[in-house]
Amino acid sequence: MDNPVCIGLNQITTITPTICKIMGVKKPKKSTNETIDELVNYCKNEIKSNISKCLLYAPDAIAYYLTVKYPEQFEVVEQHAPLGVKLCSIFPPKTPVCFASMFSGALPEIHGIKLYEKPILKCDTIFDAFIRANKKVAIVAVENSSIDLIFKERKMDYFTEKYDKEVTNRTIELLGTADYDLIVVYHQEYDDMVHATTPISEKAIQAMNNHINSFEQMAIAFNKYWKDFNRIITFSPDHGSHISMETGKGTHGNNNPEDMIIKHNFGIYKEIK
Repeated sequence: MDNPVCIGLNQITTITPTICKIMGVKKPKKSTNETIDELVNYCKNEIKSNISKCLLYAPDAIAYYLTVKYPEQFEVVEQHAPLGVKLCSIFPPKTPVCFASMFSGALPEIHGIKLYEKPILKCDTIFDAFIRANKKVAIVAVENSSIDLIFKERKMDYFTEKYDKEVTNRTIELLGTADYDLIVVYHQEYDDMVHATTPISEKAIQAMNNHINSFEQMAIAFNKYWKDFNRIITFSPDHGSHISMETGKGTHGNNNPEDMIIKHNFGIYKEIK
């Protein structure tokens, strides 16, 4: 990797080919071939067959440094998703750029979103790959967020909700009542508080804790309703944030460790027969 900020780290583009590989789905056409070896090897050695179900939770702007600064809070994430991997975001670390890269497996010059804009992505994505493999897919996201908008016009289910609480409730409902193979879930309160205050303000940290609590609720439902399947749950943020020297408030978009280094957590479970 050319970026010195991220030497030795996989990029978030590796999420899509990794999920595809462990679930026996052919990766998107323009996706990188690189995968997260720790995850692939764990599934190969411990599960010994393909993963059937994936719940991918994507909270906005949760930086790696937060997991270091607040380890007790993130113990909840570790309990449900104990395999943690440091990853490098995509430059510029803006939400639509990052999620387009994460879910296509491709860089901005390939998928086409290079700044903060929300066009419908035309390139091949993990969603298209799963649809071709006759998998059932859903996105549950806050209204008008990047994930809510840029992956539209595909033969999959979209659940657009008012805010994070409604997203959580809908996800738990879907886990219990619908037969999806991949559910992608997006929350945004922490990012909203970052921009309104700072990344470690009282309001921002409360929002971070809200994300963690919501993740735990969904993880409990995930293991309850999908217990009969080999399954994976992920805690997969897009980028981090820092304090702007100009405004004194939180922002992101720079090529620095605060914005670029993130941590994804994975919980891999074997079916209960």
